[in-house]
Amino acid sequence: MQAPAEARRSVEQLAEKLEPECLEVVRLLVSELVTNSVRHAGLRGEDWVDLTLQVTKNGVRAAITDRGEGFQAIRRQPAPGSTSGWGLFLLDELADSWGVSGDGSTRVWFEIVRRPAPAPSASELSSS
Repeated sequence: MQAPAEARRSVEQLAEKLEPECLEVVRLLVSELVTNSVRHAGLRGEDWVDLTLQVTKNGVRAAITDRGEGFQAIRRQPAPGSTSGWGLFLLDELADSWGVSGDGSTRVWFEIVRRPAPAPSASELSSS
């Protein structure tokens, strides 16, 4: 299962464009969703998983597409201590928006809004 590792390496190419916290969230969600594609889409060796990443001044959008039949997006909380079942739960918790579409393939997308760094407080400015 090399696809999740390759996807994480693709996200690393955004390191200079995204704040570290945003990069971590994108890396985690991409890894979870690509893993879901590999595990649940019924892919064979010649099949593919496509990752599209787009960074704008307002945020980042990712889309993971595979040739799977699709699924009903139902939010379930994994059992405590469970090592699987976290992908859609984390997606719902961490993404600002997300969705699933399918028409011969399945696409799961998400968006993360970039939040400006907080302005320094008056005490931080005076101690500099």
